[in-house]
Amino acid sequence: MAPTYDALVIGTGFGGAVAACRLAQAGLSVRVLERGLRYPKGSFPRDWSNPFNGWLWQYGQGLFDVKLLPGMSIVQSAGLGGGSLIYANVHLRPPAETFEWDWPEGYSRAALDPYYDLVAYMLDLQPITASARGLPTKAKRMREAARKLGREQQFFYPDLAVRFAPAGEPLPNKFGVAQEGCNYCGECDIGCNVRAKNTLDLNYLAVAEQQGAEMTTQAEATRIEPLSPAGYRVTYTDHAAGGAERTVDARRIFLCAGAVNTTELLLRCRDQWGTLPNIGDRLGCRYSANGDFLAFAFDTREVWDPSEGPTITTSFVVDQGQGADKTWFLFQEGGHPGQAAGLLQALDPEGDFRIPSDLLQAQLVRALRRRAGTGSAIDKERGRFQAVFLAMGRDRSNGRLALRPVTGDLEVRWDVPANLPLYRTQEQLCQDIARALGARAVYNPLWDRLHIPVSVHNLGGCAMAEEPAYGVLSPDGEVHGYPGLYVLDGAALPSSTGVNPSSTIAAVAERNVERAIREALGHPSWTAPERAGTPSGRSAVEPFRASMRMTMTMEEAPRRVVPREDPMHGVVIPEGGTVLSPTPVVGLRFTERMRGYITPGHEPETDFLGAEEQGKAEGHVAEFTVTITLPNLDRFLAEKAHGGIAEGTVHVHGFTPPRGAKVERGVFNLFVDTDSYYERRMLYLLPFTGVDGQQYLLDGYKHVRDDDGFDMWADTSTLHTVIRRGVDRQAPVVASGVIRLGMPDFLQQLTTFTVLGTTSSLAKAHALKRFGSMFMGNLWDVFARTKLE
Repeated sequence: MAPTYDALVIGTGFGGAVAACRLAQAGLSVRVLERGLRYPKGSFPRDWSNPFNGWLWQYGQGLFDVKLLPGMSIVQSAGLGGGSLIYANVHLRPPAETFEWDWPEGYSRAALDPYYDLVAYMLDLQPITASARGLPTKAKRMREAARKLGREQQFFYPDLAVRFAPAGEPLPNKFGVAQEGCNYCGECDIGCNVRAKNTLDLNYLAVAEQQGAEMTTQAEATRIEPLSPAGYRVTYTDHAAGGAERTVDARRIFLCAGAVNTTELLLRCRDQWGTLPNIGDRLGCRYSANGDFLAFAFDTREVWDPSEGPTITTSFVVDQGQGADKTWFLFQEGGHPGQAAGLLQALDPEGDFRIPSDLLQAQLVRALRRRAGTGSAIDKERGRFQAVFLAMGRDRSNGRLALRPVTGDLEVRWDVPANLPLYRTQEQLCQDIARALGARAVYNPLWDRLHIPVSVHNLGGCAMAEEPAYGVLSPDGEVHGYPGLYVLDGAALPSSTGVNPSSTIAAVAERNVERAIREALGHPSWTAPERAGTPSGRSAVEPFRASMRMTMTMEEAPRRVVPREDPMHGVVIPEGGTVLSPTPVVGLRFTERMRGYITPGHEPETDFLGAEEQGKAEGHVAEFTVTITLPNLDRFLAEKAHGGIAEGTVHVHGFTPPRGAKVERGVFNLFVDTDSYYERRMLYLLPFTGVDGQQYLLDGYKHVRDDDGFDMWADTSTLHTVIRRGVDRQAPVVASGVIRLGMPDFLQQLTTFTVLGTTSSLAKAHALKRFGSMFMGNLWDVFARTKLE
């Protein structure tokens, strides 16, 4: 018979660690399941020659879990301590206005501040200015750049969960766990091997174990099912025992596996296993990437030293606009270990290694990985002149996590165009800062090429709300319709925080686990010992149930939790908002409709005209209407790939429903260079889900070249098309044909051009002129230049 516990906690990040600690302090019997490894001092991976040796979860349960999902590239951690093992240590509280929209009644900054204070005490938060070693070079450079840009009033030093004691001297922290002081090695985000980071295994989880909580690592929860008359059974994979399947029963479940994994587990329990069928249709909704944006700067004028000091040490606020149209985000300087300097060079588009234009997400990552291997031996001195920029802000929180039909694969539906105002302003600031440093701004290639963001701060998917019609959880974190099943991690947050979310996740978890414990004990005034003024190692009340174990008696300790001043208290936002960027970021959008014919299984697949003729005779219509967005016209014109986002609808006879299928995260490339100066290609990659639930890719190209006769219209309006069963350009071809742009559709297309990012009529006219000049210039190079030479 499976063991029974009062509480089972799944995951050990900022929600799970809080839950495990408080439940154990309350005298409840607690079991904790963590899918990753325990990392003692000095055990984090450091084999730079082999990315599979301890680094990746997908290869031997490594530290980093990287999910290249359609629509979003997600980076998570696996290990005892969750995201605290690899995050940048930053703890901030969102401004009060953050809680005025989308959050349930009872949530406000004032209501959460006591819990923020508790988190600050547990994690011993301090800014970099508390370090006796002084400010790292990059922190000084960042302040200088903020001053040059007129943003010094919005600049501040955030709280960090870092121990700034003397380096190399192991001393016990307030919970009796030995830690050393920070040695400024820059390795915070790959696991601190000297234990200078105040990771959760050194405080919350340490207290939980001291109070009797049972920690089981390499235990990946896969299913939750209700028991009768009460409680739940959790099935998990025991990776330490070769993947054996095991179960554990508990009266209450606290699901804290991280926003993405928690939501996926509940989706599978509802839709795949059928064990939690009554979870409502809001499951997966209100996903947020927290406005994460990643960029770099190469060849700074002065030394930046990205590997000196903690990963992030400074921040400043950008606050523009009003109400729903407000753009609010934080900009932070970043860093990286010295050994990673060469890897970053793989991201430089001015490097010698050419990456093809027609690559989708997984292929692009593989190409970058190969390129990184050639650049890993970069001169160490050159690496001191490159910078990392990170931004996070209030995105629309309008994404959705879902399981694909048939395959059951997890996907993220993320609306990039709706979030472009935020991304565009973040891009502007990256360019401004790079210029202030005398450097070149370079963007994350997944964003630059495919407009796929990378998120390390995933939130939502199981949002709290008063009613099931609006969210998955009650305001106290309990799943609607399933008493005793709680979600206490980032999945519960109903909107982006705009700041590094760790403190908010932990504070909300502190609030909600306190309420859960009060209900479990029947004691309406229970509170965390550190808040109540009782010894930090002893419960505030005596246990009430026979199944609860008496807690250990430890030496009396004085109350230590006191109100803490918000690091952003001194930030000044001028009336009308922060200074506008001098860098214009103007985009363009237009809609294109094309129609034609395809034939399934036509041989050879390159006989496009033959397939078109056969398809026309058989009535196999293929057509699409897509809106193409060029978020940044300057970059679109400058880059060789000339890429844009394509979204809309595709209809392919026999492959899509009669009304067509939605195209998301499609890629459009205009006039991509070929091996010949007198040839260009226009590329269309339009992914869609077929009527059979399988994933397909409409892969087409227009071949623009000067053949005999005047064929410019034919070249620019004829799309040679194949339909692939799969998600990339290596997938097998299942149909082929030709799709054409008709003259009426072309004339209609001309009326759809919209300039983004400016209200100036002059700027709009200039943007259209620049796009038109580029378009006609390429046609001139192909069709006219040869005749004049």
